[in-house]
Amino acid sequence: MNLRDLTGSATTSLIQNKSRSVLTILGIVIGIAAVILMLSIGQGAQALILNQVASLGSDQIFIAPGASETSGGPPTPFVKQSLKYNDVKELRKRGPFSFVAAQLISTGTVESADASKVSSIVGADEFQLLVFPAEVASGRFLDNTDVTDYAKVAVIGIDIASDLFGDSDPINQKITINKVNLRVIGVMERQGSRFFQNVDGYVYLPVTTAQRDVLGVDYISYIAARATGDLVYAKEEATMIMRDQHDINNPQNDLSKDDFHIQSQEDAVATIGIVGTALSVLLASIAAISLLVGGIGIMNIMLVSVTERTKEIGLRKAIGATEQEILRQFLLEAVILTSFGGVVGVLLGVTASYLIAFGASYFVAGWRVIIPPSAIVASVLVSTAVGLGFGYYPARRAAKLDPIEALRYE
Repeated sequence: MNLRDLTGSATTSLIQNKSRSVLTILGIVIGIAAVILMLSIGQGAQALILNQVASLGSDQIFIAPGASETSGGPPTPFVKQSLKYNDVKELRKRGPFSFVAAQLISTGTVESADASKVSSIVGADEFQLLVFPAEVASGRFLDNTDVTDYAKVAVIGIDIASDLFGDSDPINQKITINKVNLRVIGVMERQGSRFFQNVDGYVYLPVTTAQRDVLGVDYISYIAARATGDLVYAKEEATMIMRDQHDINNPQNDLSKDDFHIQSQEDAVATIGIVGTALSVLLASIAAISLLVGGIGIMNIMLVSVTERTKEIGLRKAIGATEQEILRQFLLEAVILTSFGGVVGVLLGVTASYLIAFGASYFVAGWRVIIPPSAIVASVLVSTAVGLGFGYYPARRAAKLDPIEALRYE
């Protein structure tokens, strides 16, 4: 039999057993769709974070607590909170920066007279809107006097304003955090999400007030600064200043001996790229398990098919069909099934990726669909390979059947 006859015979056999064929390819369809969907989600999340990091500006550096690895990588988790507001003052005084901003991040329950809401509490200063540009809808933002005077004032996000005050004007209204009364002096314009967090649910306090009165801590979460000249020089100067402030003697410049680490946008992009790639590989690996399960399902169904068609195989051999022709027919059936399943899986995965992105865009602004072409090509190739790999044993078993015994099979 030539390839055309084999294909026709294999296709006819598959059509005659529609239910079995559909069940056979179901695992492949789910596996391929899951791989494409997971890769799309992973790369979409990575692209979103990279775009948000890029929007901060290439001349900014961020100082966070915890020593980095010698290579300059991120610190290990559960680091000691080592940054102080005095570090900010010293960087402003001695560093080559146009501004230096402090942030202290926590969570707490924000209460008004009629409602309460768990919110992100951000201790900030007058440079906050230079780090993360935004507009004030009403009132004003924090200024230097608020910080130096430990003013008990707050600027709230638009969602917090709605949750706590409804349609009333929040300006000059009172809110309470940790039993500390604060006066609302401003409401922010809608900002959406940043790094998967709802910025419109933030409450901004003077960083000094947040430290002393509200949270009772003496540290800050991180420092942001904008370099006025060469970024490498600015990072080196910041490192020297921070070591002086923290009494760190480190002539070998061993980054693992510092109790802080400094990253620029370029460093952050590199780190996010590594994390994103690892996440994509992890998600794809988990989804690929479905392909393995689908392949085992194909082998089992094909073995059942061989058993059911034992007499047919014996008859074919009795009238002259060779082992190679029987082998090719059953292999071809497996490949047709998995190839068709691969195509359906690709279509399902692409459709699901667009639907997920459409839904995610309502919660995370800027989410977009990213489907790597390599994922589609690899999915089709893998599905074909699964068909060949898991279809070979049943096909070989069929080809090796003794025609006389096969014709006697009941």
